Amino acid sequence: MDGAAHYLQEIIKGKLAAGIQDAIFFDCMACATMIAFAFEAYLNFFGAKLVDPWNERQRINDKIKQVYGALKLAPDWHARPFSGVRAMKDLRDIFAHGKPQTIEMDEEVEADYGELDGKRCDLGPEWEKLCTPATVLAAYGDLQAVWKAMLENSGMTMFETMDHGEGGTTYIGDVEPAGE
Repeated sequence: MDGAAHYLQEIIKGKLAAGIQDAIFFDCMACATMIAFAFEAYLNFFGAKLVDPWNERQRINDKIKQVYGALKLAPDWHARPFSGVRAMKDLRDIFAHGKPQTIEMDEEVEADYGELDGKRCDLGPEWEKLCTPATVLAAYGDLQAVWKAMLENSGMTMFETMDHGEGGTTYIGDVEPAGE
């Protein structure tokens, strides 16, 4: 998940550098979702290592309490880096559980003829304000900082968090090919 978040934030940065706005909103949506997924994957990883018994199907707030308790971390969810990661988790929840939104406006505007041509009312949902390149890129940096804090407090090494295994090859001897 964090690999996908990294890939998507690189796409966003590349588009910004090139002045390309085409579909950048969708890149931000995808990156925000991957940041949220990566954060939950971190919780599941450390939960499986540090919490016995671990239930990865429990609600994320329960996971956070258990894992951060085991890590002896008291995050301030109103300050970065934790607020940025939490915002992406909340954004992901909105994507996953979208509901119709009704906006009521009753505003009288006086204007000269033609003065309002091309003007639009902003009827977009509030979550769109979180789905901007600046917000998502900052949240990606927050994700990295949260991972670092979790890793440091776990007492584990980076190597212990990586997939790895053991193996080997043993030479037994020459074998005659079958059918000769």
